[in-house]
Amino acid sequence: MTQPPNGFDPNDPIGTWRAWRDASLDAWAKSLTAMVNTETFSQAIGAQLDALLAVSGPVQQAVQQYMERYLAQAQLPSRNEVVTLASRLTNIEFRLDDMQAQLDELTSLLRQLAANGGLAPTDASLIGSRLSAIEEQLTALAAARPAARNRKTTSEDKE
Repeated sequence: MTQPPNGFDPNDPIGTWRAWRDASLDAWAKSLTAMVNTETFSQAIGAQLDALLAVSGPVQQAVQQYMERYLAQAQLPSRNEVVTLASRLTNIEFRLDDMQAQLDELTSLLRQLAANGGLAPTDASLIGSRLSAIEEQLTALAAARPAARNRKTTSEDKE
C-alpha cells in the first residue's frame, strides 16, 4: 500500500488526528509566544505578581506568629532563638580562641624563663598581669551566659 503524495491516508484515522493535533499545537505555540513577548503582557503579569506579594506578606507573618506560638507551647526553640544562640556560641568561640592564644604565649614565656634559670621580678609581674586579664575575660564570659530557660518538669527529670 502506498501513501498518497499529500500525506493523507483515509485508512489511518489516528494519523489524521495526529496531524491535526500537531498543527493545532504549532498554531497555539506561535500565538502564545507572540502574546507573551508583548509589553502589555509583561505589565499585566507584573501587576499580578505585585498583588500576590502584597497578599502573601500578611499571610507569611501570620504563619510565622502561629509557628512561634506552637514552638513555645511545644518547648522548642524558634528560629530567632537558634540564630541568637548560634551567634553567642560563635562569640564565645572567638573569645576562647583569643584566650588560648594568650595562654600559649604565657606558656612559651614560662618555658623560656625556665630555660634561662629563673624568674626576674619584671617577668613575674608581666605574667601576673596577663593571668589577671585572662581571669577577667573568663568572668565576663560567665556573666554573659544567659540564665537557664524555664521549662516544665517532665517525668524523665523527676527520675
